[in-house]
Amino acid sequence: MNKYIVTLAASFLLTACQQEASEETKIDQPNKTEVAATSAEVKAETKGEVQDNSGIAEKDKIAYAIGTNMANSILGITTEYKALTMDVEVVKQGFSDALKNESKLTEEQISQQMQIFQQKMRYAQQQKHQAESAKKAAEAETYLAENLTKGFTKTESGLQYKVITAAADGAAKPLATDKVKVHYHGTFTDGKVFDSSVERDEPSSFGLNQVISGWTEGLQLMGVGSKFHFVIPPQLGYGMNDSRGIPGGSVLNFEVELLEIIQPPKTTESAK
Repeated sequence: MNKYIVTLAASFLLTACQQEASEETKIDQPNKTEVAATSAEVKAETKGEVQDNSGIAEKDKIAYAIGTNMANSILGITTEYKALTMDVEVVKQGFSDALKNESKLTEEQISQQMQIFQQKMRYAQQQKHQAESAKKAAEAETYLAENLTKGFTKTESGLQYKVITAAADGAAKPLATDKVKVHYHGTFTDGKVFDSSVERDEPSSFGLNQVISGWTEGLQLMGVGSKFHFVIPPQLGYGMNDSRGIPGGSVLNFEVELLEIIQPPKTTESAK
């Protein structure tokens, strides 16, 4: 059997085993009904009986599932990447010939074609990513332009902000090297919440030089006790790549309340 078919089949079997192991961690001791059902399935599999309307005998379902997964993988690739469309009949011929140890290509030729396929796959993925990035960039630009008509101020870097609650006169403002304590509520442009200390009911503390640049810049505009709404473009957020649940190219909305500038403890003579 061709080594690539074996590798592909093994990967599906491994995936199935990993899924089964994951499920086992969630399941408590089976009850008597489950045990009886499992026992009946094992007996049916041994006899090769059909237990449903699929027309596939129990003993053959693993083989059928592997074949289905392999086909779905091929169809998924050709559907997502039009440049990688393959003649399904030729795929079936190669599969059938390999199972009979009658492949019309040598191992060297197969290896060469697989390398070409991998190169084409990487190129197709890059092209798709570039197209998606261009689309997201255009959407972000449109959103940010429209947002400026809603009372927001834009800084030179592209950060947009609006004062919700002003600080008292003379309130201290943090420096980029300071540590602050804040409450915040973060949403995407569609209003979906992706992170919120408000919902957790637990303020967050961090150094301003340890967060995204939109926060580092924006918090320095705030006095203690104030609350701002920030709209952060991708270049001041997480960029064009996915990061920690944030899709690449995302414009981020934050409502931030500056609770405190945390001062480091003073060093005393006795502590030296």
